[in-house]
Order: sequence, then C-alpha cells, then structure tokens
Amino acid sequence: MALFFTDIDGTLLNPERTLSERTVRAIRGVRSAGHHFVLCSSRMPESMRILERMYDGVDEPLIAYNGGLVLSRTGQVVHDVPISPDDARVVARYCAEVELHASFFAGEDWHVWGDDKWTAREINNTGVRPRSLSSQDYVGSGRVDVHPPHKIMCMGEPELIDGLEALLAPVPSVVTYRSKDTYLEIANADCSKGMGVAAAASELGVDIQDCYFFGDNYNDIPAFAVVGTSVAVANGKSEVLEAATVTTARHHDDGVAQYLESWLRRS
Repeated sequence: MALFFTDIDGTLLNPERTLSERTVRAIRGVRSAGHHFVLCSSRMPESMRILERMYDGVDEPLIAYNGGLVLSRTGQVVHDVPISPDDARVVARYCAEVELHASFFAGEDWHVWGDDKWTAREINNTGVRPRSLSSQDYVGSGRVDVHPPHKIMCMGEPELIDGLEALLAPVPSVVTYRSKDTYLEIANADCSKGMGVAAAASELGVDIQDCYFFGDNYNDIPAFAVVGTSVAVANGKSEVLEAATVTTARHHDDGVAQYLESWLRRS
C-alpha cells in the first residue's frame, strides 16, 4: 500500500484553480487500487474538503495549515500546533495600527478583518466563507485564548507586509512565509508539513518509506525530507527541484496526474 501526499496551490490545481478531469481520474485510480491520497496545504480544512469531494476522498486524513493541524479519517484531531495567543495579539496590534488586513484561521473557523477586497479574493480562491466574528472581536473577546489560531494571513501593501515581517523576524516562536509581495502567512515555528506527513502516515499505519509527496514551494521541502519519494512539479522553485527525488510536469499540465498514471502502469 502506498500513501500519496500533495500540496494544493501551485502543485495540484489547473489554471482555473480547481482539479482537472484528468487529475480527478488519476486520484480515483490510485484510490481504487487500494492506495491513499491525502491533501497537505496551508489551507483550512473546509477548503480542502471541497476538492476532496470532487474525487470522493473525504474518507482520508487532512493536513491543514502546513502541518499545524492534522485530522484523522473520522475528523478527530491527531496533531495540533497552534500559534500562541500572545503572538497572535502582537500581530493584531500591528495590523490595527497600520490598517493591514489580518485573517485568523483557527481549526474550522476563519475570522476576517472586514468586508474588503482581501476577504473577497480569498472567498473566490478557496470557496469558503468566514465566520461572522471578526478578527478584532476574535482577539479582543478572548476567543483567541481558548481557540488559538493555526494560521494568520496578513494581506495588504508590500511596505506594510515588510514592517510586519521585520517585527516578527526576531520572534523564535513563529515562522513567516511570504507567498507573494502582498501576502504574509504566519504559523507556529514548531509545525511543518514534514511533521504533518509523519502524523498522518502513523495514523494510517503506512511506513514513511512507502509515502510520496508532491510539491512546488519552500514549505514542501520538510515533507520531501521525510518521505520515501519526493516529486516536484516542473514549475517549482529551484531549491524544491533540487531537493526532489524526481520531477514531473508543471501543475497546469497535470503533472501530478501524469505521475500517478505512470506509477499505476508500473505497479
């Protein structure tokens, strides 16, 4: 039995930011053959389930928030590494001072700064809608203490993002990831996709050497380091291509599907 893990954005999705028919067929093919296919992303769980439903895969574990939250096949939490409430407050204070959008993702909940273009863009990208409790109320009410965030995404002008990145650089308990000039993702420094992959493999009882991981970006490298076979899509960062066991076609050319099809023919 093999266990296939994959990143989503930049790795699995087609130009329309969804799964192509070919990719859906390939995933169904490996699952029909008795193998597992698990999503591993910085996204929140419900955004990932939308994709899982396309190939009837909601019976698999989920690795959300870059490994900060791992859910079992039945939805139980098997790995949980949130950001500390104190660190979340530091981010919230900065964003309030400079009027920078900050979305707080805590488990199944998404709290947004307001009804702005950044919220609208994320709704369009992920298909998920935020909770009614705003980011400011989430932090100010103390909800952050009982249900701390697994990810904070700050969105706005590059110079404001620069300032927040500089503020958090000396903080050892958080890690930041700049996915684009206007986006900064923040997580607990103790979580990684590698840890998430190891937790999910253990949950399923699959040897880590029988695991495969598809990725394109820097945050996929920790997962590459723990699996038996790492597969980079051709559009990946140069460091990712160098770290991979093998390279497949670009994400927009269904690189994951091409690899799965070839793997099944050889099996």
